[in-house]
Amino acid sequence: MLYVTERQFHLLRRAAITLADHEKSPAVRQLVLGPGGASLDEPLQLGLSYDDAVPGPVTLTFEQLHALHAVLTTLPAAAIWPEPEFVERVGDFRETVLKMAGLVRWAFREQPVAEKEHG
Repeated sequence: MLYVTERQFHLLRRAAITLADHEKSPAVRQLVLGPGGASLDEPLQLGLSYDDAVPGPVTLTFEQLHALHAVLTTLPAAAIWPEPEFVERVGDFRETVLKMAGLVRWAFREQPVAEKEHG
């Protein structure tokens, strides 16, 4: 579970919405969201309007957390928009989006990860 402020919650939503709206390549979407195409719709309330979404803790599966982190690191690096257009589309500066990715990574660092069996 990610405990986020209202501003952070809406930044996560805007980043996910921007990727969904502007990345039309199924291959690139799969690269970012993972082979299963982890959906962020439910945890980020993407089907709701800004006014109807209720900010608060965000519960994510590992696949969704991975996809969210990928969205936050991909948009600032891959978006070809100049900074003012990036801010208009995503709702914040590239630097802020990257800092949010760092916070997501930092929040996850103490979580146990299941070891995969080799062989």
